[in-house]
Amino acid sequence: MSKKLDYRKGARVIVETCMGIKPDEKVLIITSRGFARSAKLLAEEAEDLNANVTMVKLNEKEMQIEPPEEVAKKMLESDVILGVLSHSTIQLFLHMNARRAATDVGARVGGVPYIKPNISHEDIYEITELTEKLADILTNGNEARITTKKGTDVSLSMKGRISAPLRVRHVVPGAWGAVPEYSEAAIAPVEGTAQGIWLIDVFFEKVGAIKTPVEILIENGRAVKIEGAEEAAKIQAIIEAADENGNNIAELGIGTNHTLKHTTGTIGDKMMKGTAHLAIGKNINIGGQTYSNIHHDGVMNMVTIEIDGKLIQKEGKFLI
Repeated sequence: MSKKLDYRKGARVIVETCMGIKPDEKVLIITSRGFARSAKLLAEEAEDLNANVTMVKLNEKEMQIEPPEEVAKKMLESDVILGVLSHSTIQLFLHMNARRAATDVGARVGGVPYIKPNISHEDIYEITELTEKLADILTNGNEARITTKKGTDVSLSMKGRISAPLRVRHVVPGAWGAVPEYSEAAIAPVEGTAQGIWLIDVFFEKVGAIKTPVEILIENGRAVKIEGAEEAAKIQAIIEAADENGNNIAELGIGTNHTLKHTTGTIGDKMMKGTAHLAIGKNINIGGQTYSNIHHDGVMNMVTIEIDGKLIQKEGKFLI
């Protein structure tokens, strides 16, 4: 099979299995320079499913806070919205008020940073099944403990919180997330409960790959001391430049994607099976009570996780 056909197959997985596009649905594709090929393939595959496709091309600078008003209006009129954009812009897009307004009225939204040629419909179902199972465990749990051999040892309460699963399959009204690979089960810790040492050894948003592990002391739900080399100084600067909740421990996220085999020092690491991440800053969008003007994840590899004393993952291997 040619490379072109491989990518077309990957596009078909996104529109058919990830997004569940149906005949006569209104599909809006928002894209920018550098993503024309992916956007075109997705449009063609959606049209092959007899959907009505509209494509909007923007400068990515227009998608840094909220989309232009006319695009936000089109989102409200669409059944399915695909943001074919860079990783960093998708992170912003999925947390915009325009996205929330569109999903509130039933749109399904997918951020597409790339098309993966060798992912299958079966992979999507497997990822979704694990993500939903793990999300149920988190929702029904009270206490979590996260450890690694490198030094992480954090305990936190999840009591009363509901997990936000990112399934890579968004086929019901209001569903949203990144596709085809962005999968995790996430939950907002109860504010003030996280305690311990967070040793980041893989990746931190806005910093990049972690070459020298960063050690963060967490007390009463806040990151209070950061030690390490250059990366630690950058994280400290991010927190100092943020608002008063920039050091709030906002999230526990657990990667569920089996198709990723190695960490790469990029944002994609947090969805790889075997990794987990904590985040600082805002969590009101995932069931918490704290607003901040930042939300950044710090990824750990080969993680052990206990929920209410029961091992669910040991050194990166799931036991559920």
